[in-house]
Order: sequence, then structure tokens, then C-alpha cells
Amino acid sequence: MHRETRPVLEAKTSVDTNVPQSSAEVASTYLLDFFAGGGRSVLVRGDPGTGKTSLVLQLLDFHSKNNFKSVYMSTRLSAKTLKSHQPWVEVVEGKYGTVPRLAEDQIGFQDSRRMDGVRAISGLRAYLEQVGNPFVVLDSWEGLFFESHTMGVEEISKLVEDYEARFVVVTERREQTDLDYLLDGVVVLRRKFHEGRVVREIELKKLRGVSIKQSRFIFTLDQGKFRFLQPMGVQKLSDSISVGEPLPDPKPGIHSSGSEALDSMLGGGFKRGSIDLIEISNEVPFEVTSIFLRTILSNFVNNGHRVLYVPFVGSARTQLESVLPNLSKRTIDENIAFLNYRSSARKSLDRDLLTGEAPQDFELIDSKIEELRTLSDKPLLIVVSQDAMEGFYGAENVSKRLVKSFAISDSFGDIRLQITSPSSVLLPELKALCDANLRIEMVHATPVCYSIKPLSVLHGMVTDERSKGKLSLVPIV
Repeated sequence: MHRETRPVLEAKTSVDTNVPQSSAEVASTYLLDFFAGGGRSVLVRGDPGTGKTSLVLQLLDFHSKNNFKSVYMSTRLSAKTLKSHQPWVEVVEGKYGTVPRLAEDQIGFQDSRRMDGVRAISGLRAYLEQVGNPFVVLDSWEGLFFESHTMGVEEISKLVEDYEARFVVVTERREQTDLDYLLDGVVVLRRKFHEGRVVREIELKKLRGVSIKQSRFIFTLDQGKFRFLQPMGVQKLSDSISVGEPLPDPKPGIHSSGSEALDSMLGGGFKRGSIDLIEISNEVPFEVTSIFLRTILSNFVNNGHRVLYVPFVGSARTQLESVLPNLSKRTIDENIAFLNYRSSARKSLDRDLLTGEAPQDFELIDSKIEELRTLSDKPLLIVVSQDAMEGFYGAENVSKRLVKSFAISDSFGDIRLQITSPSSVLLPELKALCDANLRIEMVHATPVCYSIKPLSVLHGMVTDERSKGKLSLVPIV
């Protein structure tokens, strides 16, 4: 069997804590463009646990690495607690009531939990008089002025007005205050639920000087860091011809999908003899479906498996080749049986085309499976577009065939992927029969993937230089 191997380039499910993050991963290019374009003050609002501290620490870290003197005044955390919760960040503590002198790339920390607000602001003013390019975070301002909300608004607004510094002011107040109008920007963080799973949302309410084309995005706090997940309109899924070396099967009876994160969602990988239901919402671009299929098909082929692929109606064989740019035409021809549907507009003598006649076509599918089994000593991967089957033959004909076909696949240990949309008539039946159930949807224009059976958290599907043409998943936690 002809197999192709490529240089190892493994997908990772989250950001490496030792690698500096790009501007897009900090808070969206909108927020950094706001500061770069002259924006000087932003209010960050959110309930406890929504990720406010993680976001402002990312901003502090980014600016400290770009010639700013970053200062973090906290009325909520001690330096010890901060380091235990965010081990990646290094802070330099100042003495009580003072801001420390900072070397390059350092973040100054002032414990303001027991300080009087006027005194704290006075100390900050003295510091701002002496340094250039200050970037200041006040987290949270209510802790300094809990006795007088009005005084707090006045002190902060004067501070922002008096100094050419960049300010981030954090609040846990849900209701609007005068600061919403006085500061240049307002950002809101939320922890919500999607299908019973946590999803984190950032909303850009106002950023003066920035044209906001999309106001809501999703993000994650994986590994304690704020990571913005780009929408499909911004990210470009790679068409790299390299997907790296195939991932080996983790243990007997379990076959890797080609993605460590996806394997984890499935409880280790695809089980031998399993029926795996892949629900793909109608709004998901085919580009996303393509990289999902590329990861799985490539890994099975490069691990010595044969594949039967019954595609979506209208899919030409050239589309399969575009999905698998990492495999040569010869490798595809030798290892993947592609059963397309015959077009009524063009008659073809190709005997591997499905005609729409159920008995004849099901016999062709069975014969192809038997043929592939004789060529391989490993279980087959059978990938079928459920909607195409139902549309071509009718749900009743397909239903009669399903149970028998699944039983045969199970007896030979084959792995079946039934790809369907939410509109499939037989979706309830498939859910009852399947061993695993994955779903791919769009949330705020970003593709997400999660497992219903077994249960998993929501994962963002993202571009990642380290994964190249492979599926890259980031858990949303």
C-alpha cells in the first residue's frame, strides 16, 4: 500500500503558556486597535468568574512587552493569590501605597485591598508624573470607593483626563454608571450556556475611533489565559499539504481521529465497530466540514485503513482531492472508494455512480465494502452523508437498510461516520443507534464542536500555525 508521510506537525488543543500570544489572541484586534489608534480608557464589566482578570492580565503582559510601564492595582487579589491562579504572570510588588520601579517587560503590582481610594489614586498620580508610556489597570474600582460611588467616578475621570496614559478600569456592576459615558470604551464579559455547556462571550459595547463590524465574540480561559476565538470571516483555514505524521491508535480497539483533542472528546478515539453520528448545522461553511474530514480521512488512510466515502449530493471527485491536498491522486485512488451520485443531466457509463434506485445502489455499496475488505486487514472507515441518502432514496428506504447495515459493520469492526444536518428525518433513530454523537455549529460566527455522547465541553475550531492543515480545537472553559 502506498502511504504518504509528512514532517511531524501535531495539533495542540490550547495555547502554549511559554509562547507569546499574538495580538488577535489577547482580546480581539478591535481592542488593541482601539489603544493603538489613540483610545486611552476602557471599562471592563462582568460578573465574578467571567474572565475580567485574565483579560486585563493579557493586556498588561502585551503592553509590558511593547515598551509600556504596566501597573496592576488590585482591590481583590494579593500578589500571592494572583500567582497561584495565574502562574504564567510575573509581577513585581510595590510597598504599601506605592508603585514599584519597573525594569523592561515587568508588571508592577499594588495590593490596594485595604487602601483608601484617595490615597491610592494620589500614589498613582505621583508615579504617572515620573514615567513614560504607562498602562494602568484598576481592578476593581468599587473596592477603593465603596463608601462613595460618586467620589470614585470623579477621581477616576479626573485621573484619565489629567494624564496621557492608557487605563483599564474593571467593574462588577451590571448597571451602567457615569463611567460608561466618561471613558472611551466599554467591554462586557459574560459566562453563558450553549446546549448546557459553558460558552464565554465578549461584547464590545463602545470603542471610540474604531469601526465595530461585529460586536460579540467567543473566548476561552484555557490554561488560565484569555484567548479570543476568531470568527470565520477573519480566520482562514489552512490549505496546507502537510497534516503531520498520523496519530497512532491509542490502544487496541480504539482508532485515532487524527486530532488528540477530538480523541479526548470521544473518550479516546473512534471505537472499533462503532456508529458515530456527526451533526453539522446548516450554517457551518463547507470549509469547516472539509478540515474536519481531512483530519479523519488522512489519519485513517495513513494508518493503513481503506475508506468508503458516500458524499453530499453534487460533490465531485475533484472536491475530495481538494479536501485532501496532503494525499496524492494515486493514494486516494488506491485507498478511498468514492461513490458519487449520477447526474440526470449527464449520463455516465461509470459503474461506480449511484443511480437513485435503492436496491441497485445498496448492492453497489455492499459490493464496494466487500472489495475493500479483501484489500485490507484493518477495519474500514465508512463515511456516509445521511441527508444525501435520505434525499435520494427516501427516509423509509434508508431506515429499512440502516439497522442491517450497522449490524454488518459492527460484526467486521468497521467504523461508520454518519454525517447529517439537523433536518434529517432519521435523526432520532440515528441518535438511538449511535455510539458517539458529535455536533458542529456556529456561535458568533465561530465554528464550535462538542460531543453529546460521550459528554464534552464546547471546543472552538480555530486556525493554528502548529496544526497546519489539521483540525485544531480549543476547549472553552
